[in-house]
Amino acid sequence: MTSVLSSFFSRDPKAGFAYELPSQNEDFIQINGIKLAKSFRKSEPEVLATVLWTSTDLAELRAQAQKLKTMRHPNIIAFQDSIEIENTFYLITERCIPLSHYFRTRGVIGDQKEFFVSWGLFQVMNCLKFLHEANLSHENIREGVYVTEGGDWKLSCLNKIVPFQNAQNDLNQLGMVLWEIFNGFNAGVSKAQAPGKIPKRLVELYKKIVAPSASRLSASELIREQRMTGGYFKNKFVDTLLFLEEFQLKESSEKQTFFMHLRENLDIFPDDIAKYKILPKLIMTYEYGDAGPNILIPLFKLGRLLDEDEYQKRIVPCLVKLFHSSDRTTRVKLLERIDEFSAHLTPAVVNDKIFSNLITGFLDTSPAVRESTVKAMVPLAEKLNFHNLNVELMKYLAKLQGGDEHGGIRTNTTICLGKIGSLLDPAKRQQILLSAFTRGMKDPFPPARLAALLALSATQQFYSIGEIANRILPSLSPLCCDPEQQVREQAFKAIKGFLSTLERISENPELATEHEAQVRAGGKSLLSSDKVPQWASWALKSISGKFYKGPTSPESAVAGEKKEEDERSPSRASERSVNSVTPSKFNKPVPASTTDADGWGDLDDDDNWADADDHKEAEMNAAENDEEDDWSSGWETSKPDPLPTPTPTPASVPAVKKSLRNPNPVKKLSATKVPVDKVSDMFADTSITPTPNSDWNQDTSTNDWENDGWGSDDWGQAPSTKPAKTLSLKPNRDKHK
Repeated sequence: MTSVLSSFFSRDPKAGFAYELPSQNEDFIQINGIKLAKSFRKSEPEVLATVLWTSTDLAELRAQAQKLKTMRHPNIIAFQDSIEIENTFYLITERCIPLSHYFRTRGVIGDQKEFFVSWGLFQVMNCLKFLHEANLSHENIREGVYVTEGGDWKLSCLNKIVPFQNAQNDLNQLGMVLWEIFNGFNAGVSKAQAPGKIPKRLVELYKKIVAPSASRLSASELIREQRMTGGYFKNKFVDTLLFLEEFQLKESSEKQTFFMHLRENLDIFPDDIAKYKILPKLIMTYEYGDAGPNILIPLFKLGRLLDEDEYQKRIVPCLVKLFHSSDRTTRVKLLERIDEFSAHLTPAVVNDKIFSNLITGFLDTSPAVRESTVKAMVPLAEKLNFHNLNVELMKYLAKLQGGDEHGGIRTNTTICLGKIGSLLDPAKRQQILLSAFTRGMKDPFPPARLAALLALSATQQFYSIGEIANRILPSLSPLCCDPEQQVREQAFKAIKGFLSTLERISENPELATEHEAQVRAGGKSLLSSDKVPQWASWALKSISGKFYKGPTSPESAVAGEKKEEDERSPSRASERSVNSVTPSKFNKPVPASTTDADGWGDLDDDDNWADADDHKEAEMNAAENDEEDDWSSGWETSKPDPLPTPTPTPASVPAVKKSLRNPNPVKKLSATKVPVDKVSDMFADTSITPTPNSDWNQDTSTNDWENDGWGSDDWGQAPSTKPAKTLSLKPNRDKHK
């Protein structure tokens, strides 16, 4: 409005012009008396342009403007506007720079340079084909090649166009441009030179277009010849860009194949082409086409080239739309890569546009969707508002940790709580974490018990001394005779650590005030805490690592396919010991039709899945358990856990150094230890290898979260149906008779 009023009263032509004109102090490029600078449309600053102006040779620039205005082609610079003010003529075009300036200022080298040149030559020849078929000859190719912001080569300087006789002059000048690209731009060179640094596979084409016999050639013939197999224009760079230009004409199967290969070829493109040509096409394709989940990887990869404002305008709207997708494959692929874009999501976007769709994944019938949703909450938790974090999210995590039929999901839910525990409201945090972790320590799945131990120790600063003495230590004691040695070892470490805390405060009561203040304090991250004692550092390191990778879907054949390879490879055997070995009798199999019907079994996922033999054993064990003690219930009245009665060991029986002996037949302790790759997952320091014969026949009626506060009015019931029943943990007394 200000510019309009100013124009009305001052009658200044510049003020009324639609585009910003350069000032005297602005940087510009000068070529043959014509200056170039950046410009933009005043009413729409995001519409970029280039302004060319001269005060000496107005007739030449006027002629260029007239030709550009009347001649339209994808490879001719687009005319935007023009104006003459005070003996200076201004020409406004799309954003572009001369080819010589592009190569002087951009770091395009090696194979990327060759690919870029092949695309540029193809575009220039395509424009010459258009001109020659219209009986026009450009006659100024050497000075007329410009590069747009999206990396397209286009022709300008149309003021010297003459009627077409033959292609020799245009092709000879194109050969000179080709020579200068690889040997340096030199205005003093007026005729064809030896190839010099021109790549060998381009020399033949160079010699052909600079020879006198070029008069018998045509641009259309050269394009057809070079686009054949083995030609200079037949490569993945040119093929990719041509496919994008013709994308709407392609079949759906062709599009899917294209995007699968695109993510492998993105590195060959210069940043300007990737950012301004490929990325906009991907966004438009997703919004109006049927690109599917294969578009996600290239979309996120190219999104890294954008600054924050551009990312918010161009990528975030696509992400919001993706979270509304009902396609399971798209949702899993999106959640798996949430770390790549979560930093760009504002709290308002997460809470108002994403969270309501995201939490539906907790109720999905597909284990992969549920597990991916749990993992995705870690980077998003700090952006959630009070209600979504402390009420809504906790409802779903409580239901999954206590009732999901897959041990891996229960394990990762516990890990998730350990990672986001510091973000919870201090008034609710102790109640939530203690209820979750004490219940997790009674889980029949060994990695779940280990995860609960690690999470409890890593969050030790959030528990009052009263809770440590009355709830934590009694909950840790049964794990000292756990069937798995790794669980026993970590239980002893945790008990010693918590006891040392009580002992230190007992010796110096003044520390109690400091400890309680820390319990009530808020925090941004576990890793930022400087109050973690040395005994808990091992747990903090483990819980801050990766999530547990284990069998989630019995129908996947990944584990079976990789079994032989893992057995032959010692380096992978240790990693498999945690991620693949699971007491099968605690995993109730899902009917095959559940995954086959929706095609979920085709999803490419890195997780290993249970073997078919484990399914049969799980079914047999499931039949032996009583319904009333089903793990999925998890909300019955808490009862004290019965302790096994020790029986004296006969003196004649030799002692075993690395294995605990428990005469109670209900639990068998294992001393088997398998080395674990320290970077494989969050159990880097504490691998767990359940022994095939170990039993965890513990009554889970003590696992009630309701008594711990999770079933109170503040929590409510998770808005879902009761999960499918898993296995009962009622002691199988007949088995040991």
